[in-house]
Amino acid sequence: MRSPLTALAISLFALSTLAPATAQTVPSGFVIDTLVSTGLNGPNDFTFLPDGRILIANYAGAITVWANGPTASIGSVPSVETGSERALLSIVADPGFATNGYIYVWYASTADTFLKLDRFTLAGDLTIGSSTNLTLQATTRRVVLGSITDSAFNHNGGSLRFGPDGMLYVSFGDDASNCPAQTLTDPRGKLLRLDVSGLPAGGSTVAPAFTAIGPSTNPLGTATDFSRLVIGHGLRNPVRMTIDPNTGNCYIGDVGQSAREEYSEYVYNTGGLQLVNFGWPWLEGNANFTTCVGTIPPGLTPPLVDVPRAQSWISIMGGPRYRNRGGQWDFGPGYEGNAFYNDYYAGELRMLTRSSGAWAPAPAVPGQPNATNWGTGFTGLVSYDVGPDGAIYMVKHTTSGSQTGGSLLRLRPLGPVNSVAAVSGAGQAGVATEAFAQPLVFQVNNPQGQPLAGGTVNFSTIGSATLSTTNPVIADATGRVQTLVTAGPLGGLIRVTATTPGGLVAGTTADLFARRTAITRAGGIMVVQVQNTTTAPTPVQVPMLLMCSIPGINPLQTAFGPVCTNPYDPWTFPIEDSIGVYAFYSLSGTGAIGTPGLTKLYNIPTGALVGTTLWFQSIGLDPVAGLWRTNCELKTL
Repeated sequence: MRSPLTALAISLFALSTLAPATAQTVPSGFVIDTLVSTGLNGPNDFTFLPDGRILIANYAGAITVWANGPTASIGSVPSVETGSERALLSIVADPGFATNGYIYVWYASTADTFLKLDRFTLAGDLTIGSSTNLTLQATTRRVVLGSITDSAFNHNGGSLRFGPDGMLYVSFGDDASNCPAQTLTDPRGKLLRLDVSGLPAGGSTVAPAFTAIGPSTNPLGTATDFSRLVIGHGLRNPVRMTIDPNTGNCYIGDVGQSAREEYSEYVYNTGGLQLVNFGWPWLEGNANFTTCVGTIPPGLTPPLVDVPRAQSWISIMGGPRYRNRGGQWDFGPGYEGNAFYNDYYAGELRMLTRSSGAWAPAPAVPGQPNATNWGTGFTGLVSYDVGPDGAIYMVKHTTSGSQTGGSLLRLRPLGPVNSVAAVSGAGQAGVATEAFAQPLVFQVNNPQGQPLAGGTVNFSTIGSATLSTTNPVIADATGRVQTLVTAGPLGGLIRVTATTPGGLVAGTTADLFARRTAITRAGGIMVVQVQNTTTAPTPVQVPMLLMCSIPGINPLQTAFGPVCTNPYDPWTFPIEDSIGVYAFYSLSGTGAIGTPGLTKLYNIPTGALVGTTLWFQSIGLDPVAGLWRTNCELKTL
């Protein structure tokens, strides 16, 4: 366990690093789909299952499955310690997941002062890509590495990734202690390669011997201590690492100390794996940093790029080397073999290309935000990789430093996509606080324009309104979905947007309007505002009747709805009448003609009617729609 002082320091650190979320900007021809926007809490990492589903590792230990639309919580890793960089940090599925259900997790533990690499078994539908029926079985916990030093609250690394050779690769931070990154028998600041294929089924709290999980093909494959696992050292805080499925090379984002951020490459040499020293703390990026015991060793491996912190880069994340997968969202030959990297705080996404044996910044493509950044607005982006369909999938914190909320995103090129079309219900004019008469109906179509049975729709609203449905909404056999809109108390324009995963980000909109009478009093001035709309051509004149009454009188039932300010009740008083119910009475002397809305100001003697509660309502005569009414507005003057 940690001290209260440490916990306080962690809380202050989190508060100091919060930054506002921003919209993403990417080059022309690319879009960002938000696949999951609710139910996540600080998603730190994710892994693809063989059938295309995604498991998401949340900050406090919960694991979420995304089944190509539906999501569900499948359980939590036990005893996860949280605070700053202590959390459930990484997750990866075993290559044989479809038959064994194994996942591996890297996390800080409340049980002691060590970080843990454990294996768990999932039960349920291991091979059904549309199913969320998966459950983490806590009793199947098998310790793989159980004694990785965790003295500091930061520099915990790391990433779990399987390479194309079937081995499990792991990156560790230096636990905020510099020189151990240079000691091969010390686990801090390392890149490891493990063979976990021989571990027995079932659980065990006893970690295996290093000889049992350290491949003999590792650079120090004859050792019997921890160094047998090491293929790279001299790392500071390699929070995010990815592996190229074609070459087996590792691409590592190593967070810097005070001057440089590093994006490095471990080259998988098929003729024999080399032991790579990335230089920390002798070097920070390509610059000298500090000294340890002895002299600076020869043959240090420089990063592909080191970014000056003067560019506001302070926490680099290693992104994927892009490979087209033969899927519907392939980026195309111009991106083949390029490498992406980003900064968690700056929110900038950059790309390298390899030509004539050397890495260099990729030339700008049409529409990218600027010559340096392929994308911007990615603050909080903590993990991303290429999916089986060729798109890049991402998990992102709501804001930098936030452990609540978060999203799963998909970056893809435009192309033939699913779409949503509005069928009926748009254009209705209703009454504030009341449900609209007709539901909004939309249809989901496949890329060929045919109705998509079982298609997924997510609704969002702008304006004062609530919907009768919760996301996601699944289309019926004809590809149709519907939602009933209830106007909120503020009235005015309501815009409902329907989107579908795999469709255009903008989606399809349907506009509604809620009529309202709004009353405001400031001292001796009373403002009466009637919010209204019309389909009549402009210019338009809409005569109105504005009334107030004592609350509690019996409303007048009409063909266009109840009128709470019943003009036949003696406790109803006209304010303006341009229809003729009260012989065209006008308190202002100028009548009430809307164009189509109306705003009137009245002088009220100071102190008059103060504390009086009244109902206010308006009736109008639209040249197209006929008689209409607003809400019954209760106002204490």
